[in-house]
Amino acid sequence: MATPFNGTLGQTTNFSTINDLIAKWATASQNKGIKLSGIAADGGETDYLSPTAIGNLTLATNENPKSWLSYGSTGGIGVPSAYDGWFTDVNKVRAEINYDPNTNQSQALKVKWADNQDVTSATIDLSSLSSKKPLGVGDQGNEVGLMQVFNNGVLVPATNFTVTRLNAPTVQQPLSVSSTGVTFTGDRNDSSLQFKIEANPSSGFAFDELRFSAKAYDSPSAAYLATPFKSDSSDYLVRGIQYQGVDVTPTPTPTPTPTPTPASVFQFDQGSYTVNEGGVATINVNRTGGTGAASINYATVNGSAIAGGTAPDYTVAAGALNFAAGQTTASFTVTALNDLLLESPETVNLVLSGGNVGSNPSILTINNVLPTPTPTPTPTPTPGQNTFFFSAANYSVNEGSTAPITINRGGDLSIGATISFRTGDGTALASQPDYISVVQPVTFAPGQATAQVPVQTLFDSLTEPNETVNLFLSGGNLATPSAAVLSIIDSTAVPPTFFSFGSSPAGITDGGAGTFTINRTGNTSVSASIDYLIAAPGGGQPVNNADFFIISPFPVNPSGGTVSFNPGQTSVSLMMFNPIGLTSGVVNLGFGAGPIGAPASTAITLL
Repeated sequence: MATPFNGTLGQTTNFSTINDLIAKWATASQNKGIKLSGIAADGGETDYLSPTAIGNLTLATNENPKSWLSYGSTGGIGVPSAYDGWFTDVNKVRAEINYDPNTNQSQALKVKWADNQDVTSATIDLSSLSSKKPLGVGDQGNEVGLMQVFNNGVLVPATNFTVTRLNAPTVQQPLSVSSTGVTFTGDRNDSSLQFKIEANPSSGFAFDELRFSAKAYDSPSAAYLATPFKSDSSDYLVRGIQYQGVDVTPTPTPTPTPTPTPASVFQFDQGSYTVNEGGVATINVNRTGGTGAASINYATVNGSAIAGGTAPDYTVAAGALNFAAGQTTASFTVTALNDLLLESPETVNLVLSGGNVGSNPSILTINNVLPTPTPTPTPTPTPGQNTFFFSAANYSVNEGSTAPITINRGGDLSIGATISFRTGDGTALASQPDYISVVQPVTFAPGQATAQVPVQTLFDSLTEPNETVNLFLSGGNLATPSAAVLSIIDSTAVPPTFFSFGSSPAGITDGGAGTFTINRTGNTSVSASIDYLIAAPGGGQPVNNADFFIISPFPVNPSGGTVSFNPGQTSVSLMMFNPIGLTSGVVNLGFGAGPIGAPASTAITLL
């Protein structure tokens, strides 16, 4: 169904500010879907709506270097570098539509409406179209311009339209209409000219492009004609265009909506799982809804447990669970590794993707298992021999404090003796640093039964579980306990931050965009970040960076990205753009490792 439209570019009076010119031409053209460009004498075309071209706009007539690049002046718009290097008057307005009499070439201003917009009438307001001046004072002939009419890139004869002069001339000059266009000649003292071009309602003629150029002087002076190199010629500006027309975008034939097949919804059968170090956890995934053959991707993502490094906590598990028709449960396994370290329980995030996910993620907790030590028999001291052992199997100290570690000796105390003491990383790391490593001999004087070694812990301002340092004795006869553990108690009690999805669009139309948000709650007084994951697409689903794009101030990769929060910030908004004509479907989003709240996932439909 055709829809009438109308609009205005520019105005009927001269411009007083550059912002007014930008608003009435550049911004108005962008808002109405009109392409505005200038064509140089050599055919090169400049897009006037690009940020660079708009940034070069100026009303000054002799400002360098912008005046050379500007397509606007107080009188309207034209073409940058209007005199193309051959005109020598330094006071000349640079932005004009100019004809070079030495090469018989002209610049052109191009106004192009959308292909589906048929313009049926336009009122044209021109400025700086001067009539002939006395010899030596100014223009040595009447300035002449040409307006051509196009539709879908094809020149349309102007004789198909009615052309009417609107402002009275001072000395009447012809307004000529031919198959090649409308030729107009300067004939007013104020150098303005207004006329209207319109189609007969029953003719079916319309246009979607106007192109303005200049022609040679009308009635040039004899002195001008006799000059071998001509340094002046016709030029003018377009001040305003008022137009009417109809939008002829065809109404698409509705496609019958097929009866949807119920989709399968996948979720873990538990919100959390546990396994001991060295064990294997079986993770069950259930599905509801559709019972046809289907599959869902699964993966493990590091939490506080790490899959790599020199002391991995578990073996990575990733792949696809295939459900046969009618099958409602499938499972995969995760192997926990024993790293022989004294440490707190650690977590692995379990994630589903590539389908409709009901709950995501779940968490696997790996419980620490200490190896059972082989009892070391306490030797019977003999004269001249000593035994060495710690005063306790476990010590503790607040983060940032020094722990005094007491070492005892038994046996013959009448003699001096030495034993070696050293620390070793547990969950606390000397390289982090969580503490200062110690390797030293401990010397006992005759009669001395105990000695102390200080172990300095370091404050790191992080909120974290208690960490451990392993303590060892060597180089002598050892009694139990000859190994001990120092626990570093975290002193930074800060509530955690939780991340969740906020609002998201119900659907994004073809060529449209929608915004989804990621929120955080809990401790919002500090900086924080979280990875969001784009579920790997299944059959026929949209693909990131191909069928849609996420526009974000933060890094984006094919499988997702990272959002960061400043102190006090509780929400981050991201935009998803759906280009025209690409694959439609559902985009599922979840989170990577971190403290996750509800909802932990969202789905956005590309229409």
